Amino acid sequence: MRLPIPTRGALVAGAALTAAVAAALVFSSLGGGPAAGATTPAASGPSITPLAAALVSGPIDIDRKGRSNVVTVRIDFQPGDTTGWHFHPGPVLVQVVSGAVTLSHAAHGRCLSDVVRAGHGFFEAPGAVHVAANRRQDPAAVYATFVLPPGAPPAVSVPVPAACR
Repeated sequence: MRLPIPTRGALVAGAALTAAVAAALVFSSLGGGPAAGATTPAASGPSITPLAAALVSGPIDIDRKGRSNVVTVRIDFQPGDTTGWHFHPGPVLVQVVSGAVTLSHAAHGRCLSDVVRAGHGFFEAPGAVHVAANRRQDPAAVYATFVLPPGAPPAVSVPVPAACR
């Protein structure tokens, strides 16, 4: 996947929109705002349409000192689909928007798996080896936001960890 490189004009427009989106997220997290998919008209400015909302357990650590490529994608999983074992060069925030995905990783000599259902999400730390799969009979979809060093690929394939073979 080739990541788009934002232009300066897009960065300026994005900065104005970032403040509006942050405000919408704060209000929705407090229970007073719209659910995902509802449009919130601003008093003077753009309309804000949340695309997804998810509860993500922490900790979340995004520490990029330099420039970053930030891209959000939708990944559709048909039953049986898998990402294959991989890691990301930068942090990734994932929101499950429909169905459920099984996230697996090796830790302390064991292979651990969690089922993450729609409305929930997860954080993938840079370098953390994992696989996501749809082990259900219904399709699943996620939105993933990658924060990557310039020129880095979104994912790097790796062999299955010994604990998960």
